[in-house]
Amino acid sequence: MHTFIGGAYNGKHEYVRRWLKERGIEDVEWYVGQLPKTPTSHTVVVSKLEEVIKPFLEEDEVTLAIQIVEQLQLLEKQHQVIIIATEMGRGIVPIEQQDRQLRDTLGRLYQQLFAISDHVTRIWYGIAEEIK
Repeated sequence: MHTFIGGAYNGKHEYVRRWLKERGIEDVEWYVGQLPKTPTSHTVVVSKLEEVIKPFLEEDEVTLAIQIVEQLQLLEKQHQVIIIATEMGRGIVPIEQQDRQLRDTLGRLYQQLFAISDHVTRIWYGIAEEIK
């Protein structure tokens, strides 16, 4: 699994498109704001995980993160999985309680996701930095 992370509008999607093209990977399915059910392509790109977890913010954030990571690990058994993660907050605490919950839940999810990812790349305005 390869995870790309960066702030909103930092060029993550465009970078991943170029990255895939440079590697000759054309058989790709993109899932925006949803987890794949039965993908048919060899490579699966999942983005906007914040949209995936928003309906479940009342659930325990650690349990929710574990469930999502487990789904991605099952997917990885048959597909190359690429995650595009949006960094939320950069240390700034949101005023609204629901926004804080979203940020905290994403933080828990990203910790687990990064731990299982083979590679983690930070995208900062289109420039890549390998973290792992």
